[in-house]
Amino acid sequence: MGNVPNLSPQQSISKKQINPNKNQQTNKKLRRRLLLALAFMLPMVISIQICIYKQEQMIQEKQITLNKEKKRLSELEITGRYFENDIKALTESEEGILKFARKLYGFSRPDETIFQITE
Repeated sequence: MGNVPNLSPQQSISKKQINPNKNQQTNKKLRRRLLLALAFMLPMVISIQICIYKQEQMIQEKQITLNKEKKRLSELEITGRYFENDIKALTESEEGILKFARKLYGFSRPDETIFQITE
């Protein structure tokens, strides 16, 4: 233990004073790094949130459009079934053709008189 120098009380006090300055400097560096990290991450998070919000709006608009098209498709399917029944009636027999002509165009048989009432 002969190599360890004895420190006077003034020298030990000066070392204690140096350590708080280093701690303050490291605290300042940590604060600066933290603030820089937050300054970088905050705009990123905000821009990501904006993108997500816009995508949600687009999804809602697409769902509204999809629901409208589904309604339109179901209406067209109903109309298609109606036309299929009419086609079947027209192609099966002459009686079906006559019924269709009477109903739609007001045709009559040679010995009939049809009166159309308009409301």
